[in-house]
Amino acid sequence: MKRKIKNLLCVILVLTMILLALSSCASEEAGNNEKSGGDDNNTPGQSGGDEEEAVDENARLPFEPTVIDLGGRNFVIGAASWGTELTSDQRDVFAEKDTGDSINDAVYTRNAVTGEIFNCTIVEDKYTWPGDLGSAIRKAVNGGLSTFDAAFIRYGDNLSPLSTAGMLMDLKHLPNLELSNQWWDQNSVKSLSIADRLFAVTGDIQILDKGSLSAFVFNKQLQADYQIENLYSLVKDGKWTFPKMLEISKLISDDLNGDGVMDENDRYGLLYYRDAMPAFLAATGECIARKDADDMPYMSFNTEKVYNALDLIYEVIYDDTVSFHTQKNFGESDTAQFIQKGVNMFQKNQALLMYVRMTEIEELRGMDTDFGILPFPKYDEAQSSYISCVNSYIGSALVVPATADPEVSGAVLEAMAYESRYTLMPAYYQVTLKTKVGRDEESEEMLDLIFKNITYDLGGLFRFGGIESGLMNNTTSFTPITASFYEKNESKAIKDIDKVVEKYLGLD
Repeated sequence: MKRKIKNLLCVILVLTMILLALSSCASEEAGNNEKSGGDDNNTPGQSGGDEEEAVDENARLPFEPTVIDLGGRNFVIGAASWGTELTSDQRDVFAEKDTGDSINDAVYTRNAVTGEIFNCTIVEDKYTWPGDLGSAIRKAVNGGLSTFDAAFIRYGDNLSPLSTAGMLMDLKHLPNLELSNQWWDQNSVKSLSIADRLFAVTGDIQILDKGSLSAFVFNKQLQADYQIENLYSLVKDGKWTFPKMLEISKLISDDLNGDGVMDENDRYGLLYYRDAMPAFLAATGECIARKDADDMPYMSFNTEKVYNALDLIYEVIYDDTVSFHTQKNFGESDTAQFIQKGVNMFQKNQALLMYVRMTEIEELRGMDTDFGILPFPKYDEAQSSYISCVNSYIGSALVVPATADPEVSGAVLEAMAYESRYTLMPAYYQVTLKTKVGRDEESEEMLDLIFKNITYDLGGLFRFGGIESGLMNNTTSFTPITASFYEKNESKAIKDIDKVVEKYLGLD
């Protein structure tokens, strides 16, 4: 035991040194970054979201892990890539060694500290596609095999099929897991439950859930050239709305080569692809499904405001002289290709605004022209806040397969989440996003707004009625979603909800 405590103290000392180095690196890079655009502002000390608070390593919250000696065995966490789409890769589970990359080294340190506490090695069992991971979990549980101690699944592909089939443990009753602690996202605890059953959660333990949030980047050079008003000021004054985005986008479009055809060689107000649609809807304060006071989901899509919001959105994105649909124009077969081609257009000053998931912002670090970061616009100025939506395709959540040892999984995951709050979160939020990616203090403030109000739309996460797929897929043909579309899919959506509720209630 003395040797173990001594080794643990050594690991913690290394951790502290790494964090100090990261902090020093962040300060140096911040000093070297050229600040531009807007008035000077103080860098926010913390974001509005609980899980994104700036963390003081010297003021750790008290925590006593439930120590279980695992005898040197592997603690196996399942994860999945997204084919060739590197920006959607799960990179927060395992790191083989220190490399100098802040996120990699934070993961390595967290796993080393956790492994030392429980006398185990944190390892990753990774699959090429999310569906492959889901199949592996199902095979293990059906075979009575404790192949996985935990897993990070993607919502749309895995959550409903696995949870309704009894493949996952209810995290509300998992021993040694204290979901009320600050290192768990309380919004996810509240939002992802159905009938008081919770099979997936997120928090400081990972970053891909945050990487799936939607945002906009804007080209500062084009903003100056076209004398566009200060976009940061619009956001801070509560005036960054869909009508304003349409107004501004129309000022930019230009047939650069003069051939009379608007294509990938020209300039646009907005670049986007179909994943933007659920984020657009959520940004207006609306969603496909909500929950009632009894924690039961119901469809909330068929309202006048939803259709009015969609009309506003379509006025922007279905005008191909104003907006450029990268997925429609570059082909749908390879996600990595149309995302990268859109990024290339933005880097060549061919758009004022570009829709991104947060993971893609990191691809712009080498861009010559300065860019800024913006939250999604509001429905109108009366809306109280800017809202960010978790992407149901690449968004990731923590689950525990039904054949895992509940006490072991709960204890180890609790310790990992706690340690992540002081390693992974600062490396991602403070160092990577605010220092390496953000180019001005205003962008840092915008990041705080993006992470402040996160929403989980159960209608998309559980694929109720295929409504979310219709929202996205119709954009490739510029077909509006109308009340008739909903009416055709309403009965299926209600049946989907009834099936989930029935299955959940039957899992007692």
